[in-house]
Amino acid sequence: MEQVLGLAPDTSSARAGRELASQRKWINTGWQAEAIWGECQGSAREPYRTAIDLHGPAYACSCPSRKFPCKHALGLLLLYAADNASFLPAEPPSWAAEWLQGRQAREEKQTAAAKEPANPALAAVNQQERSRRREERISSGVDDLARWLEDLVRAGLAEAAARPWTSFEQMSARLVDAQASGLARFVRQLGSLPHTASNWPERMLIDLGQLALLLEAWRRRNSLEPGLQAEVRALVGINESREDVLARPPVHDVWDVVGRRVLDGERMRVQRTWLWGKHTHRWALLLDFSVGGQSIEQTVTPGASFEAELCFYSGARPGRALAKSRPVRVGPVGSLPGQSIDAALRTYAESLGHNPWLERVPLALANVVPVHGHEQAWWAVDERGQRVRLDGPMGWHLLALSGGRPMGLFGEWDGFTLWPLSALAADTLAPLRMPAAA
Repeated sequence: MEQVLGLAPDTSSARAGRELASQRKWINTGWQAEAIWGECQGSAREPYRTAIDLHGPAYACSCPSRKFPCKHALGLLLLYAADNASFLPAEPPSWAAEWLQGRQAREEKQTAAAKEPANPALAAVNQQERSRRREERISSGVDDLARWLEDLVRAGLAEAAARPWTSFEQMSARLVDAQASGLARFVRQLGSLPHTASNWPERMLIDLGQLALLLEAWRRRNSLEPGLQAEVRALVGINESREDVLARPPVHDVWDVVGRRVLDGERMRVQRTWLWGKHTHRWALLLDFSVGGQSIEQTVTPGASFEAELCFYSGARPGRALAKSRPVRVGPVGSLPGQSIDAALRTYAESLGHNPWLERVPLALANVVPVHGHEQAWWAVDERGQRVRLDGPMGWHLLALSGGRPMGLFGEWDGFTLWPLSALAADTLAPLRMPAAA
C-alpha cells in the first residue's frame, strides 16, 4: 500500500484515494492477467470506469480529473493491495478490454520497431519532425500565455493576488498540454507568491517581467546565440537528454562539495549539490530527483573534495553538470572561494546580464559575521559594514560556529536573501543541515 501511495501526485489525492479504498465504493470489480478494473459511483450520473494495467502500472479512468493517477485509480489500487482476493477472475468489460487491447497493440508495435535495423538517417528525420511538432505546440501555448499575462497585468497586481488558485492552475494545465512544463511551473509560482512572500508585489513584478522576456526570447529563439538558446529551451521545458550531455568532453578537476539543499515537495524530492572546481575555478550543480519517497543515491558528500570528470549542460553560463564516472574522494574541504559582499553582488549582476532568468546562484562570502537584527531577521555583515539578509532557521547556529568572529559562508542567493548551506570556521567547512521539526 505504501508503494501505491507513493504514486499519488499530491497529498490530497492520496487522502482521497484512501477514502475510496473500500469494497462498498466499487461495483463490477474484476481481475485478469495483470489487469484490474471497477466502477465507482461519484458525483456524476454514471459511475466512473477505472482500469489499471498492473504491468505498468498504467491507468485509465472516465473521470474528468487532470491528476495522474486520479483518486479513483489510487483507490482501486489500494483496495487491490489490501485485499486482492476480492478481485475475482473474469472477462473484462468491453470498455476495459478496448483500453487493454490498445495498450497491447502499442507495446507490440514498439517492440517490433525496436527489433528493426537502425536507420540513422531515418531516425534523425523522425526526431526532427517530432521536435518541430512539439515546438509548434509550445508556440501555441506561448501565445495563450501571453494573452493571459496581458489580462493579468491590465487588471493590476492587487487583482492578481485576489484571483482564485484555479485561474493559475488552469493556465498551468494548458501549458502542460502544450508540452511546456517549464512555463507551467512559472505560472504556478506566480499564483503562490501572494501567500508565500512578504514582499510579493515586488517579486511578482519581477517574475512577470522575466516571464514576458522569456516568451519573447522563445519567439526569437533562432536568432539567439547557442548558449542562450539552450537556456531558453530548458526554461520552457525542452531538456537535453542525459546521453547527449555525457557525450560531451568532460571537465576534470578536484571538486570541493561546498553545500547541499534538499527540498521535499508533494510530488518529488529535489536535491541540489554545489561544487567548486579548485583548478578550473568554476561552479557546478548536481541536480537529483526522487519520487514516491525513494532515496537519492549520494555520490558526493558535502565537506569533502572529490576528483571527478563532469559533463555540463548547455547554457549561457553552463553550471548544471553530470558526473561522467563515479567521483573519488581525496580529502576534506579546507577553504571557500569567498568574496566580499560587494564583489559577490557584482558577480551576481554579471551573471544576470548573461542569463536574466536566474532563480538562484551560488554565493561564497569571506569574513562575515552573523548578526541578529530587528524584526527577528539575521544578516551576514562584512568588515566594511555591507550586509545581506539570511533566510532559513540557521542564524543562532551560525553565531555559535563563528563565536562572533569573521567566518566564511556559502549559500544560495535569490536576489533577496541568502540561504546558508555551509560555514567555514577555523579552516574547517561545516555543512549546515535543517534542524529536525519539533
